[in-house]
Amino acid sequence: MRSLDLDQLRAFVAVAEAGSISAGAGRVFRSQSAVSEQLQKLESAAGAALLLRSRQGVGLTPAGQRLIGHARQLLALGELALHDVRNEVRRTQARLAISDYFRSDEIAGLLAQLGRRCPQLRLQVEVGLSAALAQGHAEGRHDLAVIMRTGAARERAKTLPLRREALHWVAAPGLDLREESELPLVLLPPDCRLHGLAVQRLRAHRSAHRIAHQASGVAGLQAALRAGLGVGCLNASAIGPGLAIARSPRLPALPDCAFALLAPPADAPADLHEAAAIVRAFFA
Repeated sequence: MRSLDLDQLRAFVAVAEAGSISAGAGRVFRSQSAVSEQLQKLESAAGAALLLRSRQGVGLTPAGQRLIGHARQLLALGELALHDVRNEVRRTQARLAISDYFRSDEIAGLLAQLGRRCPQLRLQVEVGLSAALAQGHAEGRHDLAVIMRTGAARERAKTLPLRREALHWVAAPGLDLREESELPLVLLPPDCRLHGLAVQRLRAHRSAHRIAHQASGVAGLQAALRAGLGVGCLNASAIGPGLAIARSPRLPALPDCAFALLAPPADAPADLHEAAAIVRAFFA
């Protein structure tokens, strides 16, 4: 089973960051010839040229650009493993809050990636309504928060855009609303942003409506919709099996929503800023 040599990776990262072999050699306390030999062995193992050499110094080839991120992670994990067996591991608590409208299977993927790339983090995760999560972040109870915005909300903290999604009226397939004098709505509590948006749009459209079922979370909302209790409002990625986009002249158009990240403060530990970068990369 082939693997990459950590000393060779350390030399590679040092040279790439320093911009020349001579300067990189000084960073790893090796001679220039020894570092050149390590780089040749690494390129041989990788099966590709990693550095572009010129009179101005060195740059990364496409293969080198792909490798350097992995190299940094492997070196960090190597240091972490050494500190761990010496009982010197520095753990950073990361309190992550995630909107209930964010798909549960994606949450699992995001947490798995954070665990792999930042093993020193001690994750504490809360899933809930965006308004409550934003308030918790503002009060210092959450370090990072993935929230949903509908355009009207304004957060005081630094907000980093993640992705946009369409909003749709959703119901069980084949649900017939023609005999209903008032549209039966299936929504989360009034402090949910989509609850307020749905009611506001229906009032402006002069569509009579009533709250038929109020769920405590998105999973319960989806179950009530599948049961045919009424029509609700969901972002595109939350429309799961057994649900369909509802179309009726009585249902007004809906805007897009956006997921955003409430970042940690500037003076937060570097590990938390690294976690924020991983969250943004996951969405990208």
